Parts: sequence; C-alpha cells; structure tokens
Amino acid sequence: MDNDRFDLYDRNAETSRVSAFTPRIRFVNYRGLAGMELPVWGRRRLIDYELILSLRGEFEYLVHDSGERVIQHPGEVLTIRPGELHTYRLLGDPERAFFSCIHLDFEGAAGVPEPPARCTAFSVREDGYAVHELFRRADQLFHRPGRFAQEQLSCVGKLIWLYLLEEARSGEQSERLSAMLAYLDENLLRHPTRSDLARSFRLTPQRINAIFKRELGVSPGEYVHRELAERGYALLHDEQLSVKEAADRLGFESPFYFSRVFRKVFGFSPAMVRRGGGAGSL
Repeated sequence: MDNDRFDLYDRNAETSRVSAFTPRIRFVNYRGLAGMELPVWGRRRLIDYELILSLRGEFEYLVHDSGERVIQHPGEVLTIRPGELHTYRLLGDPERAFFSCIHLDFEGAAGVPEPPARCTAFSVREDGYAVHELFRRADQLFHRPGRFAQEQLSCVGKLIWLYLLEEARSGEQSERLSAMLAYLDENLLRHPTRSDLARSFRLTPQRINAIFKRELGVSPGEYVHRELAERGYALLHDEQLSVKEAADRLGFESPFYFSRVFRKVFGFSPAMVRRGGGAGSL
C-alpha cells in the first residue's frame, strides 16, 4: 500500500511538472532537400533545442566533443540539445530526401523539462503517424499565423515533446507490444483473437486487453478489424476486386460480415469504394 501511495505521489508530481512547462517555437520547416548541392550543417552550436523528423532519407548526427555518432532513419526524430558542437548531414540522394525541423526553447517558472532521447523510433505505428502530423501542423501554423497561432504552436510543440518522452519510457512494454503486433500481422488472415495472443505470450486475456487499450486505445479485436478493413480497402481500390472476392481473400465467412466490419471502421460500405464514392479522403 505504501508503494502504491508513493507511486501515485510520483505520478502526480510528474503531471504537475509536465503541466507547467511551456515551449516557445522559434522556427519550423517542412521541406524536401532536392536541389541542395551539399546537405550538410557542419560544426555548429545551437542556443535552443532542435527536433528533426526524417520523412525520407537517412542522416548522420555527430557530436564533436564526445564523438557520439547517430544514424537517423526515416520516421525517427532526432533531438539536438543546446550547446552541442555537432554536424548533421544527409547520407544519400538529396532528390529523394525530406525532413522537418522545429527549433524551440522553454519559458516560464518550470524551465526546461526532461529532454527526450537522442533519437526516437516509434514502436507504435499510430504514434509515429501522429507525430508526423504534428510536425506538419507546426509548419502550417508557423508560416500561416492566425489569431492564436503562437498559443497553438506551443501546444503542438508540447505534444511532440510528450510523445518523445512517452516513447522513451515505454521500453520493455513497447517491445512486447511490437511482438504482439507482428504476431497479429503474420496471422491476420486467421482473424486472431486476444485469447490467441494470451496463449502465445503467456498472459491472461484481460492483461492483453489492458496493454492494447493503454498503448493503442483499442482492443485487440478492434485492431484486427481495422487492419483487415485497411487491407480490404486496398483490394477493392487498388486491385479492383469485388466485395465477395475481397471478403474471401481476407478469410471472412461471408461478404456481409466483411461489409459490417468495413463499415464500422470507415463509416461507409465497401461497395462505395468499388463505385468510387465516399472514400476520396483515404
């Protein structure tokens, strides 16, 4: 009981610290590197933090004082801390490379919060998508400011920072979840259940459900249905299969059940994809 009380105290204290820090966004870009003769930012020191998201292309980050060297892959966010003498450069063809950078510092009584890891790769795919969208939104707000653009920018910067911290702390849990998602992907056409996961990973079904709810916000069954629906959309749209053919390919017992799952995920029937309507934004 005492340990529970201390854990609760620590969580409350951490929540208070997180609520208090306020990032100030100093610069944002979201751009391709095509046309750049030599994409190298060499031997520089920053007065602020820089968060860099690689969308396409690999980059090298070198800290000259310590010799630390990091290779950043697409989808990863690199954190450059103030005062580090460093070089950042593209490895490969600039015609295909694309990245986004955010410079930020912190104001207010809370000061600088805990920094993220040097390089963050998102173990949960949805988190990676969310952070990508936040970088894109930050660029829009920075270059097309509105009445509350600075306040919105600060909120976006804080969200990105928190995503990075959350990923750094997920550790072992994220590795286990990644293994579970790989299992579901490999066995998707058999429509695996949380009981299948429980047997494979030696956990109770309730524990499996709790992990998915906490990490992804959905149950294992909802996750499987969403993945099947997304594959179904590709079969209907890209391969031009009929609804029945797509249902058979995905292991559904009937096209009616497939249609029900598809509609629940997307909000419209699979027949509309075949007709070319209702799915323009997907």
